Amino acid sequence: MFGKLAEAQKKAEEIKQRLAGVTVQGQAASGDVTITMDGNKKVKDVTIETALVLPERKEELQDYLCIAIEDAINKADMVSANEMKNLMGGLPGLGSLFGK
Repeated sequence: MFGKLAEAQKKAEEIKQRLAGVTVQGQAASGDVTITMDGNKKVKDVTIETALVLPERKEELQDYLCIAIEDAINKADMVSANEMKNLMGGLPGLGSLFGK
């Protein structure tokens, strides 16, 4: 049982390293706001169209940033879920440790 847990921890660390090399982008306003992050949800870049960087468009820009961040997080979550699914499939019997 503990051997399986150690193996799962090792594979989880491998997944974390792989996810660091994955890039996802979240967008809003037809790409005028783009958030780039890795699969571990670390923000790597923020791109904002110059026309949105005006004091009178502050609230609009804030809304777009929230939308783009959420979009990027959702994409990173999907990539992470697929990696974890692959991990669990590679460790038969591990699910029984968690009552599954």
